[in-house]
Amino acid sequence: MTGDDLDEAAAALLDRATEIASAPLEGIEEAAEELAAMTGGDLRVLERARRRALEAERNDPGRLSRQVVSLLRRAIEVGSWNWDAP
Repeated sequence: MTGDDLDEAAAALLDRATEIASAPLEGIEEAAEELAAMTGGDLRVLERARRRALEAERNDPGRLSRQVVSLLRRAIEVGSWNWDAP
């Protein structure tokens, strides 16, 4: 994945995380799994989106920005582990 592709994928992921965080959240696990799946297994996308979310949180430390950072942090955890492995 090129740098531009990575930036585009991170932007799409951040947009989706913001959309999820803006709505009433019923299950963080399901939301984190969806975000992790959006990366196609490339954790660089999640990390880049998380950095952008942290920057946004520094500029506007409200509930929404904190929720987005939390979702992305959990998505990184979900994407880093194969919980179904024996």
